[in-house]
Amino acid sequence: MLHTRTLFASPLVRVANVTCRAPRGGCGGDEHSARPEIVVPGRGVFTVHRGRQAVTADPMTAIVLHGEYRVSHPTAGGDRCTVLAFAPEIHEEALRDARVLRAPARLAIARTADPLAADEQAMHVLAELAAAPRLRAVPRVEQVRALLAARPAERWTLAAIGSAVHTSPYHLARQFRAATGQTLSRYLLGLRLALALDRLQQGEDDLARLAADLGFAHHSHFTARFRRTYGATPSQFRTLVTAPAVAPA
Repeated sequence: MLHTRTLFASPLVRVANVTCRAPRGGCGGDEHSARPEIVVPGRGVFTVHRGRQAVTADPMTAIVLHGEYRVSHPTAGGDRCTVLAFAPEIHEEALRDARVLRAPARLAIARTADPLAADEQAMHVLAELAAAPRLRAVPRVEQVRALLAARPAERWTLAAIGSAVHTSPYHLARQFRAATGQTLSRYLLGLRLALALDRLQQGEDDLARLAADLGFAHHSHFTARFRRTYGATPSQFRTLVTAPAVAPA
């Protein structure tokens, strides 16, 4: 059900890609992480349960797993995540007791076989996460985040989202922005672009199909939004992430 591929490991950090193929369902058994792990979803959505608190993990967030927890899957399709496990003293220095962060807009950097460059890249990601806003886990907002992450290509309206979680559009818009720091429309756009990143990293080469699958009106609209967020076109990004690893000089 879980497939883990280590990308890089040093005394300072271990970086891995983890693919989960769990079906839709309620909480599984107890899980335990002996050291903090920062999980950044690239695709899919799952919910982490700690006691009575439930927090949604989606491609707009980075969630810290440490100690005891359980996981449920509100939608089918599984998920794919990048997991970073830093040395405990480094994690504590950067994040302290942070549990859920808004993942910053990020552009993947060239793969490298140089251990110094790889460590530095990981520290840069950690610094970005440390500077990112913390998210407040509000139950209704968590419902909405799971809903949007499960169906990001849908042409949502505020009325439809409010009806799905049984609250007024006015209250929902205010509560969502207070908890996440973003409007619903901006959050949904971020989900779509994060999913575009993931598919490009997996080798997607049909940009028109990608734009349509993610709910963009047309290819040029997708490209403009992507470039504004990540500083590169989808084609430039695909070239970057599929380039061979750069060996140290």
